Amino acid sequence: NACVEACPINIDPLAIITELRRYAVMEESQSPASINAMFGNVENNGAPWKYPPADRFNWASENT
Repeated sequence: NACVEACPINIDPLAIITELRRYAVMEESQSPASINAMFGNVENNGAPWKYPPADRFNWASENT
């Protein structure tokens, strides 16, 4: 945080870098493929798994 305290024009470089990274990942999908897949699953299924909520416990019925 030394840059924030020492900056004579009150620029917060950490906040700028964080927002640039957030934009690159969330808007431009510039992240590893596995993370992009997880974001897509969260958007479509409400969870990081590729299965819809109704199918999540199907594995339990297969083991009984």
